[in-house]
Amino acid sequence: MKFKEWSREFEIGIAAIDNDHQTLFNTIRQLGEHIKEARREGRVKATINALQLYVDEHFEREERFMIRAGYPDYVAHRKEHDSFRDAIASLRDFHAKSPTEIDAQKIVSFLEDWLLHHILQIDVQYKPYLLGEKEGDPTITQRYQANAAAQMVQIPCPADKEQQVRHFIKLITDVSEEGMLVDQAVEKITRIQKTRRDKKASELFGK
Repeated sequence: MKFKEWSREFEIGIAAIDNDHQTLFNTIRQLGEHIKEARREGRVKATINALQLYVDEHFEREERFMIRAGYPDYVAHRKEHDSFRDAIASLRDFHAKSPTEIDAQKIVSFLEDWLLHHILQIDVQYKPYLLGEKEGDPTITQRYQANAAAQMVQIPCPADKEQQVRHFIKLITDVSEEGMLVDQAVEKITRIQKTRRDKKASELFGK
């Protein structure tokens, strides 16, 4: 089993974020060791769940910082986060379905490579905005802070999609033919997403 070693070269100079990154790095290593040494499935599952929880907490923290700073590339950065969230969910589902088929080295290599690329190529771009060295876009702050304040559930809602979201909520809460069609469409999309995740997880993490 090959692991990369954490280095100060991976720090971006913002303590809260650097600490998060190192914790993620260590958790990935711990997960690889648990799988390699064939430790109890409960321990592997718990470590995957811990990784997923910490990924969510870290990304939410980063996203709050970027919104507060008015980081101009916030939306693109958020998409990068969503892609990794999806990968972790795929890993969780694949392990639950086929715990003996996961490949420890493939998991560690993928997760380490993604995290280090994200830190060194993507995260460094917001650093001057978070440190006040560059001026952010105030409309980013206004738009996403206003959305967060107005939400009844904890999900992001872009300002330009508000009407569509309101209409969707009305449809799914109505006892009507349209509401049933929406329910069926959501179920179909969920099945498609699960199939895609299963295929992706097998390719990324399977033996």
